[in-house]
Amino acid sequence: MYIYQKIKLLMIGLFFLSFSIGQEVTDTTAVVEEEEGSGREMYTSVDVSYSEDKGNTDFLSLYYGLNFMLIGDLGPFKDTEFLFDFNRSDDQFDGDPFSDDQALTLKFDVWANQRFSPFLFYQKSFDNVIGLQDRVNYGLGAKVGVTKIFSVSYAFLFEKEDYLEYSYTDSTIGTGALDGSIGTGDWYGSGDSILVDDYYQFWHVAYADPNGQEGDSLWYRYQDSSAYYDYTDSTEAPAEEFFRHSIRPKIKIKLFNESLVFDYRFYYKPKVDDFEDYLLEHELKVSIATFYEALTIDLNYSNKYNARYDGVNIINRETGVPYKAVDENISLGFSFMF
Repeated sequence: MYIYQKIKLLMIGLFFLSFSIGQEVTDTTAVVEEEEGSGREMYTSVDVSYSEDKGNTDFLSLYYGLNFMLIGDLGPFKDTEFLFDFNRSDDQFDGDPFSDDQALTLKFDVWANQRFSPFLFYQKSFDNVIGLQDRVNYGLGAKVGVTKIFSVSYAFLFEKEDYLEYSYTDSTIGTGALDGSIGTGDWYGSGDSILVDDYYQFWHVAYADPNGQEGDSLWYRYQDSSAYYDYTDSTEAPAEEFFRHSIRPKIKIKLFNESLVFDYRFYYKPKVDDFEDYLLEHELKVSIATFYEALTIDLNYSNKYNARYDGVNIINRETGVPYKAVDENISLGFSFMF
C-alpha cells in the first residue's frame, strides 16, 4: 500500500514539475546553450517522497535527496567530474524505526573520461537500523579503464566510525538460558525461545526489560537457544579510527544510443590492519530513457555485507535480536533531471 502511495505522489509531483517547466521552455534552452558554450554540463535531480498509513497499519515514510553533477571543464581542470549527493530516509512502522539513514557524498574526479583518472572522496553517513551511529571517511584514489566497459579503481581512506556497541566490564555473555545471574542485567532470547505471558507458568524463565522501565517486562522460556543480555554496568564502545582499502571493479554498458544504461559495481573494503574486518557491497543500476528526454526509469539493487556482524551476536536494542550481517534493497522509480 505505501509503495503505491509513494509512486502516486511522485507521479503527481513530476506532472506539475513538467508542466511548469514546459511553460518556460525558451529560458531553459538558453541555460543549456550557455553551459555548452562554457565546455561543461550540469545535472541536478531532486527526489521527495512522503507516505503515511493509519488504522490497521501504522506506517510513516519520508525520503528526500539532492544530486548535483558537473561534467566538463572546471577552471584549470579539464574533463573533470564533480559530484554532490545527499539522501535521507526516515521510516517508522508501528512507531518503531523501519529505516533511519542518511548519507552525504562529495567526489572530485580529474580527467574523468580518460583511461587514468585520480579522484578525491569524502562521505559522512549514518544508518541507525544496523547500529551505525556515524561514519566519516575520506581519502584519495585513482581509476584505470581496462576496456571500454570495464574499469577498476582503488582508494586509500581514513575512516572514523561509531557503532552502537557495548563493552562489558565485569562479566561474560552466557551461552545458555541460566548462565550468569539474571539479576545483573537484561536478558534477551533468540532462536526458538518462546515468549510467555505468565512467567509463573515456567520456573526456568529469564527476565528482560529492554527499556529499563517497570511494566515493560518480557518473559521467555528457553529451550535450546542462546541467551543474550546487557549488563547494568556496560559502557558504549567509543568511536574507532583506522585506515581502509577500497577496491572497486565496475562494468558499465550503454545501449541504444545510451537509452539503456547498465551499471554494476562491486566494492571490497577491508581495514588496513585487519583484513578479517571488511565490507562487501554490490550495486546494480539500470536506467531506461523514456519518450521525454529528462525522464528516466531507474531500477536499483544493493547487497551489503558487514563482517563485523557475521558470527557475532551484537544486540539491536530496538528489536532485542542480534544485527544481521547482510542487508539487501531493491527499488524501482523515476528520475527527472533539469
